[in-house]
Amino acid sequence: MSVLESEPIGNFFKNLDELLGRLKITIIFFLIIFFGTFLIGPTRVNWLGYDGYLPLPNFFNSFSVLLLRFIESTLVPKGMILINVAPFDIVVSDVYVALSLSISLTMPVMVYQVFKFATPGMYLKERRAVRFSLLPIAVLFIAGVLFAYILIIPLLLHVIYEFALNLKVEPTMGIKDFVSIILLISVGMGVIFETPVIIVTLSYLRIVKPDFWFRQWRYAIIGAFFAALLISPGATGGIMETTIATIIIILYFAGALVARRFYRKE
Repeated sequence: MSVLESEPIGNFFKNLDELLGRLKITIIFFLIIFFGTFLIGPTRVNWLGYDGYLPLPNFFNSFSVLLLRFIESTLVPKGMILINVAPFDIVVSDVYVALSLSISLTMPVMVYQVFKFATPGMYLKERRAVRFSLLPIAVLFIAGVLFAYILIIPLLLHVIYEFALNLKVEPTMGIKDFVSIILLISVGMGVIFETPVIIVTLSYLRIVKPDFWFRQWRYAIIGAFFAALLISPGATGGIMETTIATIIIILYFAGALVARRFYRKE
């Protein structure tokens, strides 16, 4: 085998080793966060006459359990009761919360590792686009989660509660269903709020012209309502679906306007 033939193979295994190394760092960080939030919690201790809290193994009062209690106390309508339908639903719900928290905290590490791995093969403009989009991605995702937490989810739970009262049914909800709804809507809204970043980045890299986004406004509106139907459980008589779709449409045209400005500047 000639030197020219062996060089691509050597580079391939070198890049593969680097990728596996960065992936290992991300996985280790994720496992530390997951088991730390799932099994460890603030435990009250007394040392030399002083009371305080230390992060110690505490399965029944772990950080994920505390977060689950906070979500329950702030979102569940007064009068609605969460119940444990299946024997392990409460444990599964705790796992869901710990996984969500771990993924959220691991995401910046994963993005950093992927960016460092891909940097040598990227053009300067592509590096600049990725670097400048990191902060808007984080801010918009958090904004989407907060929007769901403050407006969308309370509206949904209130409608479910009122339906139960009007039908003379005890207003209860399974704990696993409750956590699943919270995570689905929160993550879905966080991803939807990334729409302007995607539009601006594609136009900044000259992949899609800004006029394209304005010409396809009809399909954007249809897609917005379709995405709203996927996220919402469909129990509010169209109120939630219309609200989510309206937000998506506003984000879409806001991204298109910013993309046009960046495109002309370039």
